[in-house]
Amino acid sequence: MPTPQSPTLSNPINNGSRRGSDKWGSGHFAAPRGSRQHNGVDISAALGEAVLSPIDAKVVRVAYPYATDLSLTGILLEGVGRHAGFTVKIFYMSPEQSKIGKQVSAGERIGAAQSLLTKYPGIKNHIHLEVRQNGVVIDPQSLMPTLH
Repeated sequence: MPTPQSPTLSNPINNGSRRGSDKWGSGHFAAPRGSRQHNGVDISAALGEAVLSPIDAKVVRVAYPYATDLSLTGILLEGVGRHAGFTVKIFYMSPEQSKIGKQVSAGERIGAAQSLLTKYPGIKNHIHLEVRQNGVVIDPQSLMPTLH
């Protein structure tokens, strides 16, 4: 759970809103995923839409949500400055390769949304945002007042 002094996170999609429910499930934090819970929040995004860093961070590496499908990618961010202690994964986006290993500011473009329709026909396209604070999974929406 975030502490009262926790900084807010920027919305990684301009005017982004949480993905609702579809035949593949719900986009809210802790939604059921079979025998586990959803560890993030899904934010609706059009194919190619700019993905912005939600925190001041170092872009650590490209991340892969599925070990057997490397066509879908993401990014791993480690917080710096006011966001020290935060680790963020964003999936279903093509990272800007020039940002890997570099420091970025909250709100800075870090990539573009990918399409999920090949893997999940009929799903509402989105990015997946997963946040840890000091190693503990937290609900990103609790720190993101602009996400509705």
